[in-house]
Amino acid sequence: MLKTLLRATALVATLSMTGCVSYTVTGPIGAPLHPASTTSPRSAQIADVSVTASDVNDANKTAISRSLTVQLNQYVRTAGYFKQITEYPTRLGENDVSLKFNMTSLKGHRGVHPGYFPGALLTLTIWIWVNGPIYVDTFDVAGDLVIVDRDGKQLASAKEEVKFERNVGLYGREYWAPTMGAKQLNELVAQLLDSATAKLPKE
Repeated sequence: MLKTLLRATALVATLSMTGCVSYTVTGPIGAPLHPASTTSPRSAQIADVSVTASDVNDANKTAISRSLTVQLNQYVRTAGYFKQITEYPTRLGENDVSLKFNMTSLKGHRGVHPGYFPGALLTLTIWIWVNGPIYVDTFDVAGDLVIVDRDGKQLASAKEEVKFERNVGLYGREYWAPTMGAKQLNELVAQLLDSATAKLPKE
């Protein structure tokens, strides 16, 4: 009886080492989900991305802004939403536009699945080896996009949010090589661009 109790105690101690972690989703955004359905004849520039997520400190906001601005330049260019993507100090033409992204939430969290501890204990860890869920990954990414002309007049806008939750087991890809919300950030960017560009006035 004592030996069984000691084994159970050791197992609980081992399982308790599996902790929770919260982090900021920063990408990489990766390749576009799909090509743009239509290509605007305008040229466009990507303004420095704003990061207003309340749980990100100022130093990290600056670093994330720089990284996302570079990534979004490539993303929009590859997807073909506009005839051409230019960069400052190139001046915008009369009909050209500037894309202003603002990231209001970049939350990622990995927590222990509520069934993990009892499941692993009651089955003497068989739960783990049959790919029972160990973690729960949750993501909440949100932002808005405003498209303005060269004089700063708003032409179109969009506001989107992507929330996602998944279970992660020992044999899942996300256990060994977590994507840290990159897919959800990609989806958010695609939704913002699809929605905002569809509202642009026709030339």
